[in-house]
Amino acid sequence: MRERVKNGLGTSLDFIRMIPEILIYQVITKLLLFVIVTLLKQNALLFLYRAGRSAFTSGDLPYLFKTKYGWLIAGVGLLALFIYTVFDINAMFLLADSVLNEKKKSWWIILKEAFISLKYFTHPQGLFVTLYLSFLGPLIGTAVGFSFMIGFSAPNFVLRYISTNPWLRVLVLLGVLLYLAVAFIYIFTILNVIFKEEKINIAMKSSRKAVAENWTNYAWNLLMFFVKAAVFAVGLFVVFYFLPILFINVLPMPVAFARGWKIFFSMIFTVGSFLFMLLFCPFLAIRITMLYRNQPTIPTTEESSRAQLSKLWKRFFATSLAATLAFSVFGGIFFDEIFPISNETEIVAHRAGGNLSIENSLSGLKKSIANNVSVAEVDIQRTKDGTYIICHDADLKKTTGKAGNPTELTYAQIQNYRLKNRQRPWEEGERIPTLEEMLDEAKGNIKLFLELKGESADPQMVHEVYAMLKERDMISDCTVICFNYEMIEYIEREHPDMETGYLVYFSFGNLEELNCDTYMVETECLSAGEINRIHAAGKKVAVWTVNTTSELNRWLLTDVDYVVTDEVLAARLLKKYIYNGADEERILQKLVM
Repeated sequence: MRERVKNGLGTSLDFIRMIPEILIYQVITKLLLFVIVTLLKQNALLFLYRAGRSAFTSGDLPYLFKTKYGWLIAGVGLLALFIYTVFDINAMFLLADSVLNEKKKSWWIILKEAFISLKYFTHPQGLFVTLYLSFLGPLIGTAVGFSFMIGFSAPNFVLRYISTNPWLRVLVLLGVLLYLAVAFIYIFTILNVIFKEEKINIAMKSSRKAVAENWTNYAWNLLMFFVKAAVFAVGLFVVFYFLPILFINVLPMPVAFARGWKIFFSMIFTVGSFLFMLLFCPFLAIRITMLYRNQPTIPTTEESSRAQLSKLWKRFFATSLAATLAFSVFGGIFFDEIFPISNETEIVAHRAGGNLSIENSLSGLKKSIANNVSVAEVDIQRTKDGTYIICHDADLKKTTGKAGNPTELTYAQIQNYRLKNRQRPWEEGERIPTLEEMLDEAKGNIKLFLELKGESADPQMVHEVYAMLKERDMISDCTVICFNYEMIEYIEREHPDMETGYLVYFSFGNLEELNCDTYMVETECLSAGEINRIHAAGKKVAVWTVNTTSELNRWLLTDVDYVVTDEVLAARLLKKYIYNGADEERILQKLVM
């Protein structure tokens, strides 16, 4: 049985001494992985080019499994994910072992052993462990920073649906707890594979046995590690950002001087946060390895080596601080040039009026108009007898309380349904509006995004919607949007005077080369570089569906053309606040976007 490791497992000073060495490790490994992933990405782009496509998007999933190039692209993506995740984790634990071992390993040996250990993860159980660490964790919001999937999360529309369903919220919570429990039980699996060369199934069994024998001690030590990390993160925010910005805003001083200090502390906080993220996983690996080795202390490095590292670290710190101060002075003087802000981002009311009223209703559209919203998005479906109605789902039950597929019902039957008003449930509710009613209400008052929805989204719908717009002289007042890229291409070919918008959950390749006027991208899948490339191609960008204050703040500070949201009033107020001041938000957005 393993002996209990003391709760004082390594002091904070022990970990601080290792910062220079860990940062060197992060630079070397991340540069190496960047080169590998870039080479693999170029191979995937070559396959995409040979398939005659400029980009691969969520709308191409059927294509992915029907052609050899689709399978090759998927294979390259999985290979990149596998190499990045397993190499990164293995190298991290090998570094931790080197730090805890009096006989230090060279970087070359650590990198070599990390690559060699990839072979232990090439069978099904190893691949499952890889996916578990790199994909499932971020999906349910418990990522610890392994692999380039760290930024991945469930799409906003999925999170929004979960948030409205209490049973789903409970299910997700149980899923998170299960994930954490499994991660804890098999916490020593990778170390058993690397250091004992055990097969994955044997390594998992050994980990399970070790944890069962001493789980309270392991749980307590890991809990204390996370608590200390959380306290440090909060302290970093309070000491280096919140309090300085508060004093700067309160104390009277020239605008340029105040802006310079805001830039200085924002940069200190941003760099500090970045370093925290770089150090968190290696420190966690060291802590886990100490538990695994039953080693309560961290050996000190040789005095000469430590002094040399300390001297280099102090020089680097002093140089960085001086550069930050110089940039802050310059930035305070030329603030608007360095941190520009545009007032051109338009708020789009999701499903006619967002949370202003019932979704996809005439009352919602009227409230958007009354609140001076510039654009509203609505969903179009065709009834069994050819009438176009405004409806999102394939079943009317959620919005009316009564089941029914709109494409299988006549318009006369649809008129018997009433949209539920969740804010005033005692009222009868209003009728499901037709497209004609929406167009007549919008004409001259608001621009519309018309989404061609469901199984009735076909060429017939394209031509008949176009005819309605033409009849009302509203071609320039509407953008027709769709998830189906073939439908978008059909519109561009048949009705080139009509603006189009392509809805995507994710993309790979040159999105700006696709044939449409506006790219409507889920928030998790858009970068500043992509925005710039799309604009350089003379096209527009929309993000959807942005509902939290932090996300609204983030995207309203960028150069996107449209922000689709349910929180219409909050978005308008936040936009007004941002464009009338909010220097610190402008600075942080520029630093992190």
